[in-house]
Formats: sequence, C-alpha cells, structure tokens
Amino acid sequence: RMSSTTNGRGASPSSSTSPSPSLPPPKSSPGSPEKKMSKSTLKTSQTFTQSFSSSFSKSGRSSSGNAKLSLTPTRVFSKSRTDKLFEDHTPKTSYNPVPHHRRRPFATNGDKFAFVMVGLPARGKTYISQKIKHYFEFFHSAPTAVFNAGQTRRKMLGAKSMHTFFDPKNLKTSKLREDIAKKTMENLISWLREDNESDSPLGRIAIYDATNTTRRRRKWIIESLTPVLQSRRHLIFIESVCENKDIVESNILSVKVSMPDYFGLDPKDAMQDFIKRIEHYKKSYEPLDSKFDDQLSWIKTFDGGESLTMNRIKGSLPGKLVTLLMNLHTFPRPIYLSRHGQSVYNAQNRIGGDSGLSEEGEEYAKVLAEYVENEILNHNGSVARNARHSRLYISTMQRSIQTTKWIRHTVQTDGWVTMRPRRFAALDEVYAGKFDGMSPEEILQQAPEESKLRQEDKLNYRYPRGESYSDAIERVQLVALQLERHRDPVLVVAHNGIIRILYAYFKGLSREDAPYVEIPSNCVIKLVPRCYTCEEEHEYLVKSNGGEKEGGEEGGEKDGAEGREAKSRVRSSTMETPI
Repeated sequence: RMSSTTNGRGASPSSSTSPSPSLPPPKSSPGSPEKKMSKSTLKTSQTFTQSFSSSFSKSGRSSSGNAKLSLTPTRVFSKSRTDKLFEDHTPKTSYNPVPHHRRRPFATNGDKFAFVMVGLPARGKTYISQKIKHYFEFFHSAPTAVFNAGQTRRKMLGAKSMHTFFDPKNLKTSKLREDIAKKTMENLISWLREDNESDSPLGRIAIYDATNTTRRRRKWIIESLTPVLQSRRHLIFIESVCENKDIVESNILSVKVSMPDYFGLDPKDAMQDFIKRIEHYKKSYEPLDSKFDDQLSWIKTFDGGESLTMNRIKGSLPGKLVTLLMNLHTFPRPIYLSRHGQSVYNAQNRIGGDSGLSEEGEEYAKVLAEYVENEILNHNGSVARNARHSRLYISTMQRSIQTTKWIRHTVQTDGWVTMRPRRFAALDEVYAGKFDGMSPEEILQQAPEESKLRQEDKLNYRYPRGESYSDAIERVQLVALQLERHRDPVLVVAHNGIIRILYAYFKGLSREDAPYVEIPSNCVIKLVPRCYTCEEEHEYLVKSNGGEKEGGEEGGEKDGAEGREAKSRVRSSTMETPI
C-alpha cells in the first residue's frame, strides 16, 4: 500500500508516479502469526473480484451449487453515459486506476416528477412553468421540459382560435380540446419514458402547462401519470389564483394580445375576445380544495406571489419548488449588476487574492456612488416601486467592499436604511485554490495541463484545491432567489465570475453559457425582468484601461473551440432572451 499527496480533485498534482514511502505493516493480534500475501494470492484475489458478479449472473448459483442468488444489476450504464454525469475528470494514475470523480449536482435523485399547472387564462401559469424549468436546469442540472397545450393546439389546428373555440357548449370544439389535451399528455409521457443517453440516470421533471380547471380533467391526469411516476407524491398540482384585476389586465395587455391567435387584430378587440375566453373557463372552474383534494399534493399561489398555500408537499425537490414559488412574482423591477473597481492584483495581472483597489478602482468607486445617487435613488420610472428602499449586495472581499464605500446610507422616516450594504460570502469570486495570486503566465508555465483542462470545459473545471463554475453556481442560488423576491431596486457589486452567473440566470441563458458571458469593467448593467423577457441597458461610468483579469476566474488563457462557440451563442442571445 502506498500513500500520496493529492490535489483538491483527488489526483496527484504532478504526473510523476514515483512511489511514496511505504506504510508500516499492520500489527498482528496477540497469539496469531503474521500472514504475508504472496503475489499469486493478490492476483487470484483480483481475478475473483472481477469475475464475482459475472459468475453469478451467468449460472445463477454459487460455486457450491446452492440456491440462486440474484446479483445481476438492474441497470448498467455505459462508460460514455456515466462520463456525462461527472463535473471533473480526475486523471488516472498507476496508484489510483479508478479515481473518485465529483458528479454533477442534480435535484431529482433519479426520480421522475410531473408538475401540473391549474388556473384560469392570464393567471401567469406559463410564466411560472418557464421559471420552474429554467431554475431547475440552471441551478440543479435537472432535465426539465414544459408541455404547453396552447402550443399543441396551434401545431394541430393552426392559430386564429377565437373565444368561441373555448365555449364548453360548443360540442365540436370540446372534442378537439380533449384531443389536444391527450396529445400534449402523450408527448409528456413519451419524454418521461424515453431513454436519453445524456440524462436518464438523473431523472426528469415534466411540466404540463394547461388550464386543467375541472376535477374530471385532473382525475384523468392522475390516471394517465400514475403508471409513469414512482408515487403520487411525484405528481404536484400548481394552481395560480389571481383576483387582482390590475394584474390580470396587465398580463393580457403585455402577453396575450400579441399571441399568434390575435396576429393582425386590433389590441382592443383582442383584449375583449380574450376576456370572453376567460368567462368560458369560469363556467366550469373548480379550484383545488382541501376538502375534495386532500389526498393530492398541490401548491396554490395567490395574486402574483402575495401568498401561498400547500398540501402534502414532502421531499427535497418539492421543497426546492416551494422555495422558488415563495419568491416569484410578476412585478417588474430594476436589478443593477456591476463588477468591482480595478484591484491591485488586477493591475498586476494576478488572479484571486483579496487585494484592495488601485487608483483606477478608487476612481470608479467614486463615480459609482454618484451614479447611485443620481440614477438609482432618483429613478421615477414605473419599474421602481420605491427607489428610496433600494438595496446593496456585495461580497465579503476587500475589492467589493471598497468599491461601495462612497455610497451614502440615508435613514428614511420609516427607519429603512437606503443602500445598507449586505455582505454575502455566496458572492465571493470563484476560488482559484493553488493558483490564487499567480499570473496567467506563471500558471501556464508551472501547470500547462491545468490550463488545457480549463480550456476544454470551463464550466466544470475545478482549480486544484479550489472551485469550479459549477460550485459557484450552486452557492449563488441563494442570492438569485433573494433577487427574485425583491420588488425594490437592487445593486449587486461583485466579481466577474459571479456577475456572469447572475446575468446568465436572469437573461435565461443556460449554465453551460454562463462562463463565457462578457461582462465589461467600469460599467453598470441594468436588468429589468419581465414575464417573458429581460430588458437590458449598459452604462459605462469610466473609460477602462483594459487588460485587467478578474481574480480567480479568468487566468488569461485562450478559450478552445467550445468556448468560442459558447461566446458566440451568448452574444446572439443577450439582448432580448425569453425566460
């Protein structure tokens, strides 16, 4: 047996395979002679271990001929499939031929879930469905898909379905709507059952996006999904209830009148037709009820996130779903993202560390304070509900703290402290581990293999004894949920890697694209999340000298082909990306 020094991913820091000092032999128990294992014994033991399961699966009997033992695995995944579950690939060595890989984080634990939307039209069901999908894919690597009955209808029958199509007294269209529901369900079940090479071990989340307003329809859904899911607790109904007329009208005007059904129609006529469609559904609407639906798992949200009720919600993933729904709302509000000012390490082209600001960084800090006073706190637009209740989020690192030191914190008459800084360790930069404080040239010279590994997979590459982007995404989830909840303006001053993650999440980009988002320095990015888009503005406050590299994140190496492709993807989708 040999011992060896390993890096943070369980692999030797160098390619050398020289043996380490041998461990002392184990002490023999009193009264028993010490036994030595010969080379032939070792070889025999290894051969037996390798052939043990196969001998049982072939014969079904032990070597002594006793009764059968069922040792055949229920499912065996090929190497190509399981490789896709790994976050990092620890290199094999002579002393560690089967290394421990860190696997992707995923929330389903191999289970399959179905979330079924319930509610009248224009209640935000599709918005909630898309937010659930993006959240679980981005933060939990959970394969998620939305199956929308309206899209199925348009594929089967085309657009231009006026309100009479949804009249329950129209027997002809009632049969067509039943067929649409069945087709949507068939697609959902087929997706849940299909054996996908890339994600089948991870489980899946399917979202059935339709009105489902009657108990008869929900009973049919339960009967259809029961053979596919592990238990009834894997089927969760999500009802969106909205009695606020202003919210309903806002949803109709912002989304529904621009649907393909109303293409070329006057917005006023489109709105009147859609209101009649809602009235048709109200005639047969049966909300989820604790009396009639006590045995089902369900969650009800009221008036765009004002309150929430749930029934029989158990388990880790359903708990994450509840946490997300508790923080969702449809009110537009500005989120301001900014990298910290240039740090001393930035100016020296060194990554990581916890240095203070350079002279250029100090200049940006003062200009940023003026921007906060003149733009954020005096914002009179409709997206800012209460600018004087603006919030400030920063990391625990000196360069982030010093960038915000000139911002005033005025105490309001109601006791609120404007722009009170809240420090989050979750906003700290991606940790560079052994390379903390080094220049990109030094890294390339001392560890060329590490630079190559990072170019190949920037998302999952983990610095030796440090972090990967996937690690950072996991911890930034906390701040993202806070930003989802707030309705007042928020300014986030953090680091390149962290701003990339927050930007990618709110712009609807994938986690694979996050490491390649280009975030300019000395610039404030204003995001305004809306139901299906996220508006974006850039305000450059100081002309940058360029050349600085964000600590613990960039490393200065050139991206490979995958990185260039991802950057191109990001650039083409950052202006008006639907969530």
